[in-house]
Amino acid sequence: MIRLVASDMDGTLLGQDGRISDRTAQTIRQMRASGCEFVVCTGRGYEDARRPLEEQAIDCDVICMNGAKVCDRTGNAIFKQELSYEQVRAVLTCREAGMLFDFMTNEGSVTISTREEFRRGFEEGILLPMAGGISFEIIESKFRFISESELFAGDLEIFKMSVMSREEDALMRVRKKLLKDPSFAVVSSDETNLEITNSSAQKGIALLKYAQSHGIQLREILAVGDSENDRSMLELPLGYTLAMANGMELAKKTARCQTRSNAEDGVAYAIETLVLPS
Repeated sequence: MIRLVASDMDGTLLGQDGRISDRTAQTIRQMRASGCEFVVCTGRGYEDARRPLEEQAIDCDVICMNGAKVCDRTGNAIFKQELSYEQVRAVLTCREAGMLFDFMTNEGSVTISTREEFRRGFEEGILLPMAGGISFEIIESKFRFISESELFAGDLEIFKMSVMSREEDALMRVRKKLLKDPSFAVVSSDETNLEITNSSAQKGIALLKYAQSHGIQLREILAVGDSENDRSMLELPLGYTLAMANGMELAKKTARCQTRSNAEDGVAYAIETLVLPS
């Protein structure tokens, strides 16, 4: 019997409009009423993850920033794993022309890129995966623009870094260099980015800790995702692991099953088929 459903957000739980559909929300409520719990596993920070959940009055815990922080439904941290400043500096030594860097921290999202570089990245499509069809001004408002010296001033806890570039070869060079160091976890949620956390901060590791703290066995979990940053949970020996029909090929090869696309309410379909009593 499945006692916990763990779902990614973007490209998975959220539709193409960036929202949770009425059908999916109703299915989650039915599932929880039947005794099965629900947790979100996302690359987003807590506040960005909460917004679409609150729109549908879904109150749940959140594994955020690819597992670097686990928050309860009120936002209190259950677990967290930062990047050290030495790790952040090591990533910055890999920078090449045209790259953008942003950081998810205890004080929200910050960037050491300039506004002009950010705008250029938006116009060139580097930021489009996170933009979701919204304006540059809205994207800009989500970030605090700081200097590199401010980044290392000592007050920020840095949980996740993103490196963005149009040049896939440049991103591959960064990936290869960082993966020589076992203290890093390097994944991607789109062809224009790399997402970097401490190797102890991954969705799969966080999901295991979360399940253990709730007395839930691996065989009692269903996990669903769509991209490389979901791989660490999709490769676990869970009751069910599912990739979205719209997902990356890597996710589809890793998961044991496949559900419908996010445009077809694939999470709801998986829950209706595999979790809810018939």
